[in-house]
Formats: sequence, C-alpha cells, structure tokens
Amino acid sequence: MSEAAVTCKICSSAYTLPEDDILGNLPRLLLCGHIFCTTCLRALESPQNVFTCPECQVNTTVGEDGFDGLEVDSKIVGLVYTARMNAKKRHSGVGLQSSKSPASSSDVHTQESTEVKQDMGKVLDEALKKATDNLNQLDSLYQTLVKGIQAQLRKERSRIVKELDDAVEKANLILLKRRNALMSKLSAVDLLFSAGRKECKRIEERLKALRTAIQKARHVRQVPSLGTYCNLDEILETLHIPVDIESYDMSSLSLRSGLRCKLQVDSLTECLSNYLKIISHEEDDDVILEEVTVEPFQCQVKSGEFGIGEEFCDKKKRKPKKFLEKQARSPKSMEEIRDGDGCAEMVESEHSPLLPQSRPKETHQGPKRHCRPQCERQSSSQQPKLVHYVIVSHIENPGHFYVRYMMEHKSAHKLTKKINTICSGESSLFTFSDEIKMDSLLFFLERTDMWCRVRVTELFQKETFKSVPKCPASEVFRLCFFFLDHGFSKTITIPSDEGLSGLNECLRKPDAAALCEINGWAPMAIRCSLKDIVPSDLVRGWSSEACDEMRNLLGSKAVEMQVFGDDGGTLLVDLKKIPMVSLREHLVFMEMARFYCPMVAPGSSKPLLFYPPVHPKLDDEFNAVVSHVNTPSDFYIQLVENMEYLLLHSKLQDCYGPLTSDSELQIYCPSTSQACVARFDQEWFRALITGFPGGRMVEVRYVDFGYKKIVSVNDLRQIKDEFFILPEMAVWCRLSDVVSLEEVWSDKACEVLKELVENKLVTVVAKKLVPNTRPVPVCLFEVGEDCTGASIGEMLISRGLAVSSKRTQDKDHQSPETLFQEELSVNLIPPSPDSEELKPTLILPACLKDLKVRVTHVTSPGNICVQLLQFDSQLKRIHDMLRSLYSKSEAQEIDWKEEMFCAANNTGVWERGKVCIMSSGHVAEVLRCDFGNLVKIHVNNLRPLRADLIGSFLLECNLSDIRPAGGRSTWTATACDFISQYLMGSTAIMTIKDPAVRPVLISLFCPNRAGQNISIADFLVSEGLALKERKEGSTSQSALTEECMLSEEKSPQSERTVTPPLTPPTPAPRINPAPERVKTTAYPPPDLPPCGHTLMSISAISEQGVIYAMTHEAVCEFDRLRERLQQHIKTLPRQKNYNWKSVVGCAVMGTDMYWYRGQVQEFIGGQVKVRYVDQGLVESIPVCHVYPVVLCEDVPQLCIPCQIHGVIPIGKGWQWDAVVFMKELLLGRSVKVYIMEHPEDPRGCVTVEITVDGMALGKIMVHHQYATFDPDYKSQEEYVVKLPVADLDDWDINTEGLEESQPVLGVYAKFKLPEGKKHFAAKVKHIRSPNEVFLCVLDKTENRQKQEESLEEALDRINENLENLSRLTDFPIGYPCLAEYSDGKYYRAKLMGFSEVTPAVQLLVRHVDFGSDDTVPVHKLRQLPPSLHHFPCAAVYVKLAGFKPPRICMEKELIPYRPEWSMKAMLEMVDLLNGELTAVVVATEPQLTVLLYKMDGSLVHTPLVENGLADYE
Repeated sequence: MSEAAVTCKICSSAYTLPEDDILGNLPRLLLCGHIFCTTCLRALESPQNVFTCPECQVNTTVGEDGFDGLEVDSKIVGLVYTARMNAKKRHSGVGLQSSKSPASSSDVHTQESTEVKQDMGKVLDEALKKATDNLNQLDSLYQTLVKGIQAQLRKERSRIVKELDDAVEKANLILLKRRNALMSKLSAVDLLFSAGRKECKRIEERLKALRTAIQKARHVRQVPSLGTYCNLDEILETLHIPVDIESYDMSSLSLRSGLRCKLQVDSLTECLSNYLKIISHEEDDDVILEEVTVEPFQCQVKSGEFGIGEEFCDKKKRKPKKFLEKQARSPKSMEEIRDGDGCAEMVESEHSPLLPQSRPKETHQGPKRHCRPQCERQSSSQQPKLVHYVIVSHIENPGHFYVRYMMEHKSAHKLTKKINTICSGESSLFTFSDEIKMDSLLFFLERTDMWCRVRVTELFQKETFKSVPKCPASEVFRLCFFFLDHGFSKTITIPSDEGLSGLNECLRKPDAAALCEINGWAPMAIRCSLKDIVPSDLVRGWSSEACDEMRNLLGSKAVEMQVFGDDGGTLLVDLKKIPMVSLREHLVFMEMARFYCPMVAPGSSKPLLFYPPVHPKLDDEFNAVVSHVNTPSDFYIQLVENMEYLLLHSKLQDCYGPLTSDSELQIYCPSTSQACVARFDQEWFRALITGFPGGRMVEVRYVDFGYKKIVSVNDLRQIKDEFFILPEMAVWCRLSDVVSLEEVWSDKACEVLKELVENKLVTVVAKKLVPNTRPVPVCLFEVGEDCTGASIGEMLISRGLAVSSKRTQDKDHQSPETLFQEELSVNLIPPSPDSEELKPTLILPACLKDLKVRVTHVTSPGNICVQLLQFDSQLKRIHDMLRSLYSKSEAQEIDWKEEMFCAANNTGVWERGKVCIMSSGHVAEVLRCDFGNLVKIHVNNLRPLRADLIGSFLLECNLSDIRPAGGRSTWTATACDFISQYLMGSTAIMTIKDPAVRPVLISLFCPNRAGQNISIADFLVSEGLALKERKEGSTSQSALTEECMLSEEKSPQSERTVTPPLTPPTPAPRINPAPERVKTTAYPPPDLPPCGHTLMSISAISEQGVIYAMTHEAVCEFDRLRERLQQHIKTLPRQKNYNWKSVVGCAVMGTDMYWYRGQVQEFIGGQVKVRYVDQGLVESIPVCHVYPVVLCEDVPQLCIPCQIHGVIPIGKGWQWDAVVFMKELLLGRSVKVYIMEHPEDPRGCVTVEITVDGMALGKIMVHHQYATFDPDYKSQEEYVVKLPVADLDDWDINTEGLEESQPVLGVYAKFKLPEGKKHFAAKVKHIRSPNEVFLCVLDKTENRQKQEESLEEALDRINENLENLSRLTDFPIGYPCLAEYSDGKYYRAKLMGFSEVTPAVQLLVRHVDFGSDDTVPVHKLRQLPPSLHHFPCAAVYVKLAGFKPPRICMEKELIPYRPEWSMKAMLEMVDLLNGELTAVVVATEPQLTVLLYKMDGSLVHTPLVENGLADYE
C-alpha cells in the first residue's frame, strides 16, 4: 500500500498508534467516508460541534465526546500496526544476517560445494515456509470472497423475492404472471458484483503465480543443478511478496443492490402496467427516482441513479477511497456506460439493465447524451402512459408550459458549473470582429455568478426598426432570446453609449470547442401541453385566472407528469399533485377549461342511472308522504307502503360511514346527471348532480325526496352498483284540480301548501297517466278517521289562493286528455319488432297539423331541428340495431373522408352520423343525423354504416311569418341564443306550412309555466327580436288534406290560439346595460393608377371573387404605415360595450399583435367581421381586438379592389371553388395588370385584365369552366389584352442563311456493362437507401478508345461558353437538358416533373451522371447540345444483394421515403461505400442487382448486419 494511504491528506502527517503515555494520531472516519487525522479535526472543530469536510463539503455532527467519539478506520490502523511489526522483524533480521556473514573471499575458493548447497537450501527452506503461509492466507481469502459473494447474492435475491411474494399475495392471483416477469429481471443484480469478481480474478492470478514459483523452488531444492535454467531471483522475489489483505476490495460482501419491491395499491384499478415497481431503497425518502419500462408487461420500475458514491455501499460501512478511485476509472462503470451508450432499457440492454430510458433526441446533439425519460413512438391506444416527476419551470398557459425532470437536477448543476467555467475565460468576450446571428447560442448572466444558455430569437441593430438576421456585436441595440433550460423568453436593450462593454456585462459567446461541448447537452426545459383541453372561452383564449390557478396549484414543488404522446415537439401530458387527482380535471371542474374531444375508452359503457319512479295506478287511493313542495304544480310524494327503502337507507349509512376526506369513493370531478351519494344532515342519501353554481360546489337533487341543495364536492361519494336496485322514491306530482290565479303561483299559496301537506301523511289519487318527464296530476286529501279527509285543492280555493280547473266532458267526442291517455296507454305496451316495417328515413304523415315534436338542436329561428314523437319507436329500433351490430365490434383502419356515413359511439350510445370535417389527432367532426348537432369523436369510435340504415328522422324547420329585426338579413346572436336556450330539448306542437321547401316552414307552439301553449314566433316579436313578415298569405296551406281540415272543425279550439304573446315560456330575459354609441367614418378611397400596364402584387381575394391588388409603391407605403400605427396605439385600449351599428372605420389588432386599419362589415355575437382596408383580407375578430377609431386618415386605402374584364362567372357569382382556384393561382404573386377602366364610384372595383405567366386570367377561368366569355364582345379574343409593341414599319426581311431549329433530342443512352465480365471495378456516385445506389463503372478503356474527348472535357468546354446555351422552353417528362448545380456549373440532367407551381415554377431533375435529384427553377435549365447527347449515362441504378432491412427496427430515426431503413443504417452505409469497390453482377432482370466487395475481399454489408442494422437476405 502507498505511503499516501497512511498519511493525512491535510497535514501529510503519518498516522500513529497510542503507546504508553503518548497519545497517537489516529485516523478518524467522517460521515461522508473521508478520513483525516485527529489533530487536524481538532484544529478545524466549530463551536456547534459540526465539521464540514474540506473535500465534499458534507457536514458531520459530533457528540459530547467531540471528535474522539468518531469511528476509527480499522484498516489504516491495521496497516500502521503491520508496518511497525515488519520494521521490528527487519531490524532483528539484519543483526542475524550480520552475525552470519559469509567468509572472506580468500576462503570462498577453499570451501566445498556441499557448503554452498547447504546455504542455498536454508534460504530456500525459509522462503518456502513463508510462501506456504502466504498461500494459505490467499486460499482462505479466495474461499471467503467466493462464498461470501454467493451468499450475499442469494441473500439479496431472497430479500427481493420475499418482498415480491408479499406484494403478489396482496394483489391476488392475477399478479402471478407479473411476479415471473420481475423474477426474470433479477439477473441484473449480478452486475453489481462485477468489481468483486475482478478481485477474485486478481487473487486467482496471484495464486497461479505463487503456485508456479513454489513448484519451481521445490524442483530446484531437489535438483540444485536446475537453478541454472531458471531465474532464481525472480522466484525468490515472488515467494517473498507479502499478502496485503487491505489491498483487496472486500466490499462486495456487504454490497446491496439498492432495489426493493413496492406495492402501489392506488394504481391497481388504473393500469396493470403500473402494478408492481422495483424502487431504490435510499436513506432519504424524498429523493425522486427515475422510472424504467420493464417488458413484457410495461411495468414501471424505479431505480436510483448508479453513480460513483455510496449507492453501492452498506449504510453502516463505507468504501475505501482507493476502491472508489478504481471504480471511477473502470471502463465498465455505470457512469461510462451511460456516457458511451446512452441510456439502455432493462430488457434490451445487456450491459446496463438498471439504467433508465433515454429521452428522444433534441435538436442539438453531441457526443454526450444525458438520460431522460422517453416517450415511445407508439399510438396512445397501444402504449401505457409513462409517469415522471418534474418541476414546472415556466407557464405561459395550460396549453404552453415548460417542465424540468427531477432526475436531471445533478446534470443541471454540472452544466451550470461548466457554463460558468466557459464564461470566466477571455475567449468568451465579444470583440469588434464578432457577429451575432439569429438562432445562435449565447450565455446570459441571469444573476450573480450564474450564466444560462439562451438562443437568439430576435435581433435588432442600431438605427433600425426591423429584426435583422445578423449584425456586428458592437452594433447590437436589442436582443430577444429564449432560455433553453428554463423555457421563458426575455428581451434586453444594450445602451448605445456602452457598446461592447455593456454587451459583455450580460452576454458571453462560446468558442468552437465550447460550442461543440455545450451542444451535447440537451435543453433541460421540455415544452408540454395539457392533453385534450381548450379554454372555456375559445374567443378570448386562456384567461389569466386559469394561468394563475395553475401556478398556485403547482408552485415550485415536484409533481407527477403523465405522458400521453407528443405533437410537433410538444409533449401531451397531464400533471398530478397529491391530493389533487388531475390538473386537467381540476381546470375543467373550475370552469376555466373544457375537454374538446371525447376520451377514447374502448369497451366503456354508459354510466348507470337510477330507475325512474313507479307511478301510482290510475284512480287508486293510496297513502303517501309529501317529501318536498315547491309549488302546487311542482311537489314530490313518497309512498309509505315500500319498506325496502328503509333497509336500503340503513345499508347506505353502514357502507359510507362517517365523513372522511381520504375515502376511496371520493368524487373529484363531478359531471352533470351523474348518480352519486350526497351527505345531508350527517346522513347519506342517493342523489343526482344537476348543476355547478361555481367553485367547489355542486347542485344535487335527492332522488328519494325531490328537494335540491348546493353541497361541497367533499360531501359527494361514488355510488355502488348495489344501490341502483331500487328506483327513485320521490314521485313528481302536481295538483290536477286547481290552477294559479296568475301566471305563476304566489308565495302565499306555496307557503300554505307546505303547512298543509309537507312531511305529512296524505291520501293521493292519480288522475292521469303521463310520461316520466312530466309531473303526475293528482288529488290530495287529508287523512281522517274515515281514511278520507278534506281535499287540499278545495282548501286552497276556499282561501282564495287558487281557482278550480275547467273540466270539459262531451259524450260525442273525447277530450284531448283522453286521447293522450289512450295514446299513452297504447305506447306503454311496446310493439313487437316484427309488427311494423323498419323505416330508416323520416316520412311526413298525411296530416301536417298539430304534430307533437321534440326540439333537438337550435341554431337560429331559421334553423330548428325537431324529431316527430310518433317516430320514437322507429328511432329506438334503429338505436337497438346499431348497438347490437357495433357494440362488440373492433375499430377498423378506414380512411375516413367528408360526407361519409358512419355509426358513431357518442358517450356510450351508438347513433347514425355523417363525417363533416377530419381534424388532426384522429378526431372527426360528426353530424348526428337524428339530432342535428356536431360532435367531435375519435375515429376509434366510428364504424362504417350499413347502406340499409342510412337515413335520418330529423326535420329541419324554419319559423314562418317572421323576419330578423333591425332591417338585418341574418338573425342576431341575441335572438339565436334566446331561442336556443328556451327550446333546446323541449316538447312542442308543430304545424307544417309548406313541406315542399327546405328548411320546412312551420308554426311552433310551446307551453309556458301556466301550461298554456304560445306561439314562438309571436313571442319573439313581442320581445323585439323579430318582426312580422308583411306579405300575402301563403297558399301552401292547401297542402293540408281534407281529412285534417275536417278534424280541425270537429275538435275544440286549441289553447294555443287564445293565449296572449305577453306570457313568456320562461323567466324574464336578462337586462344588459345600454351599449355606448360610437360613430366613425370610412377611410379615404385608394388612389387609382392610370389606365395601362402596371405591375401589382395580389394581397387578398374575397369570397365574392373581388381581387385586391397593391402597387409596388403601396407595398412600401404599407410598411411605413404599420410603423405609424404602432406609435398611435401602444397598449390595448380598455374594452367597452360599443354599439357597432354606426362604426365604419376602425383599428384592428391582427394575429401578429400589430395594429392595422379596418372596416367593420358585420357584428356577430362577440365577434366583429372586419376587412383590412390596406390588404383586403376579411376576418372575424374578437371584440376585444377591435377599437372604433380612425387612424392615419391622410393615407388612402392601399389596396385596390379589382374585377376581371370580359368574363361572366358561372351562376351569376363566383363559386367557392373558383375563389379557391384564384387564391392558389394569385395570392402572394406579383403579376402584370392592365387597367381597362376606372369605376364611377372611387370605392368600386377597377376593371382589369391580369396576365399570369403570359396567359390572361379570364381565359384561364373560362378554360377551367369557372366562367364564360361576355357575349357583349364580338370575339372571344378581343378582350385579351396585348402587351404594347413598338410601332414598326413594314420591313421586307430576308430569312435566308438563318439556322434551322434544333432537332429534338431523344433520351440518353444507357451505359453498357463490360462485356464478358461478371465483376468489375466500380465507385458509388449516389446512395438512395442502404440497398439502392448509383454506380459508376471505372473500366472505361473501350470507351476511351472510341471517343476523341471525354464527358468531363466536353462539360468543361460547354461551361466556358455558357452564353451560347439557349434556355429550355419545353418541359416534357424525361427530356434531356443541362441543369445548374450548387457549384454554379451545368451538368447533364433529365426532367422528372414539376415540383412546385406557385409562387414560382420549380422542376425536379435528375443528374444522369451522378444519380442525385435536385429542384431547380426554370432559369437554371439550358438546352442540351447534341455533342453531349451521345455519351451514355455515367451513373447506373443498381440494387445491392445479400442483405435486406431488419425485421424489427429498434431505431427511432427512420428514412422518410424508406421507412423500413433507419437513418443510422444509412449513415453507416455511406461510410462503408467510400473508395473503390468491386461489383459482381447477380441478376440483370428485372433490375440490375450486384454484390459489392471491398478491396480485402469482404462484403460491404457485413458490418451493417453485425451491428443489427440489417438482416442477411
């Protein structure tokens, strides 16, 4: 052992042992594992009895005995003692040797050979004796280490197996398979003892050397003459080497794997993949650990980070420093495996099975990649959700925030130190020769002695107002940059008087070496977004309250992140923080967000609801208790004969017990119409959630009593299935024999009824059968001695609180009530499925008057969707058939397109639908065919609809005899919201006026609170939301049949015709404050250029086909105008309630947060339809981004509205497809415009003719059948504008001697392989994929003999005289030409097709002599000279034989156009194909196939297969 091991690191004094009265200098062991002498520790002792280690800065607290109470390192004490004893032995040995010194040289020659042999024998005997002792010690040491490792390994395995067995017993028999899977992963524990096995190998080598030396020494002892044939000194040295026990690492005997099994009970019901975890057993329970996916059940296994430290040591025993240094230098240590090979999965890696997975690669990658959790590239339906622990570093909004992984805390600390070291050097300072570019990496001083990585996002130079791509460091005025490791952005301004000194105070630059090193560290801040939620108000976006709520909930502590996938580099996640279940659900429940698409839950069913209450029999008397009273027309009764409810109530109290906050049945995010158990007066009752008043409060209705109450979410519990067995006990009723004196019941009448009947026993008689959605008409009687007392209704009449209802009984005809009763009694018996034919489509009945309908969807008074109640049985049969056909079906891979009919699973119910829009994320907008509204549904919930089921029971209607108020052509948002609120889901009476038109013209009547039917059209007129249509009566009433008219004469007058329109069906409308009246004028009209030719840029095309163009001067003026507008309005004005009717000119904030001038066109419920007067664009802008003020009135409108000359659009107006075609053809292009004439109105459209690529736009529109020629023109060619030509005289031109047109060249000649040769020298010119390349044959002797000049010489000659080459004017596919390459020279190519058409024509060409493809504009193409045409193609396309793509590709980066190959295989194949190769032809048909060999005769693809990037063919 070295001398440094027995000396103190601080004072370099040797450790000494106490002897007699002398106090020794003993080595003391600190908590961190470092060793120092007692003298140094006493000198550095602090008054608080705390000592900070000078090496690792770890604090050690000492007790009352001070540092004398610290543990003494026994190993060093043993070394000191051994050294002292060896010194004494050597001293005694020297005396003995001096006493037995050999004779003088004169006596040596006279001694006999026997004496020499005798002396040699003594020396050998002594050495053999010592070697025997050493051998015994090494044998004992080896046996102890080998047996100890096996015992400790068995002990560790037994401990983990025991914990696994305990967890499996708790998790029941279903987890037995999981146990076997985890047992197979325990082989990874063997790697922890690799250092101990190395020590065993060292001892084996020492044993082997010692045994060999002993054998040689014994042979020399027996036969002394053998000493001349061996190195006796080396043998003696081997025999004398002592056994240093301390030099061998015995820590493997106490080594622990750091793994234990943990059962997470909370996740049992969530996912089997999170059922069992193997986590690191650390002293600090607050350490957040990494998670590793374990196949085949995708279990999450938490493991500690295997670094160099105490992780491999026992808690009581520390590693010697020497062993730690050896382990740090070991090439197979955990740290080097992580740095070299990345992070390996437990299943796939054979070197480091306990390391965490690696995160997907970031934009900048280097030689070092630090471990991060990885999101597998699989669909969310097949991939388990990975859970990580993170800290939220920055929040923009719930859809845009950044997190940092907890496991990267140490890596971030190392990165900060490295950046601080780089910034402390002189090379990081900016000089006058340095430039700062956009997107460059810099270092910013966030706070004192802390530099952070930033990336420049915006750069401004002095005396400029626009961002520049680069500028000198001394000219920087303002910088905007993004913090890569924190996620937020910042802008700084450099004072102009400070120059570089001000810049260097806060910024540094990396040099080339530092940049290469820093780029190897991936950004710490990961962009995330909460999955599947959108703001509650889509117009205003995320509110500040939602962002503040998210910040307050998360704070700066670690939270659990659940990863669902990624979208364009953004992780789709959900955050959880105990005791909160989900941040997404919390925001939705707080009404700050909402889900935008249904959650995919294959196999999920509709949530259970309570059975409806059992209605009493007609005209039967029974006793009941009135449980709750709202009004005489709205109260609830409870039958007293049902004793089962008492048992259920008792069982309910026993099951849920006292109120606790940690109940497993706690409801965290309730939903409307959800069945639950709610607390009331310290007892639990069955309830139904009916509303959300706000905060953490909900409104519930106790289904067994009928009353409603607002309770806290903490008082709700999930209801068990066993409590659904009984129906609702509360029966909704109303008094049938009385009606209110006024429109609504008076408060006194309600109070009197409560005093008479609430919570009292009464006698009830049902008077009519009604559906469950209506109250049961009953008569209430007091319970007297004769079991029948006074009538409650008559008591109300006698007190003047109600009047008796009129009962009209006529023997000649039945009343409407009787008809309804008979109809209901018939409907109570469901018809047989075979009794009537199934009709999938609605067929209007013969009588179109007084039809009972259900309103399913309302958009406006002109678009109301209804269902006829008489078709309910047919609709139910359709739904039952859909459920039986598709409830157990699996999702199919179907390319869903618009207008396709489908069966949709909407919240557990299968319905007929039609796909309207396919959006990103496999979500489709589906029209519910039988209901009329649009819903967003995942494609996994869609199935192809059978042809015989396609249809709809929906009828689109339009209220007749009314029109929008205010002289508008469209209905206002107030009218739409008003009618939608009061009609949605209601039952009404409908009369069809004209069934021939669509939507159908109808009259609609709905009951108000008094039970009277009123006309919805009249009610809208009375509210001022509509006006009566002034026109003659429609003759469409003749469509009514004679039978229907006769039935109308016989039937009594309907109630709906006598009620005044002043009785609303609902409470009074809301009253808003009057809007502020503002009036603005329009912006001045544009300055029209003179008639004639001009060059203009197309900025916009309206939906009516108006083309907005800007001259070159207007484009320049637009940039200056935008700067002026920003100076006028520097902040967002305060939002007010404006009256937009008189507003014309306004200021608009665009999507780029700049102000523009606009013109108000229409106000549509919270949004203003605005046209940008300087560009022509039309958008619907939120009210908060529109300000009624006119800015820069001195500047006229910059865009000119234009119309095409000489054509008439099809259909007397441009259709939408024609407008789309013009947008694709013109937008953003600079075209030639001929102004034909100016309009009379300066704001009107200018008649122009636009020339696009030499062709008139009008002629193009006619060609595509979007328009026809104007018949006012005599000839179709007259309207075509000719470009002005020079006025030339009539010249007699002689064309003799002119060159004739060049002949059209054919395709290139194919290169012929050398005849008679199966193998030839070749070189790869271009590689398309690992097994598809372009070869160049190097054997060209025959061609050289026939050619006067080579292809290269001919190309050089052509490139020297480029001015003689003509441009290419015709572009047939496969045509030979010359194409300019990136080096500026022209090479032979052939046309492959058109790559782009707008904004400029781009063609795809292939360089035939190289095999590469390129996209070039038209002006970079030249005609091919005939002298170059006869050369065959130098590059020939071949396929490589002998290998194929791997069957299973584990790489994540794939070749986009060849997804079967990975990018890593491509890059490695590029390296393998360098240099001269030998090709052997395998096949010539159908494709030339070869084998490629290297110069040494080995196949090129062999390394590719050995690395697992390909398979042998």
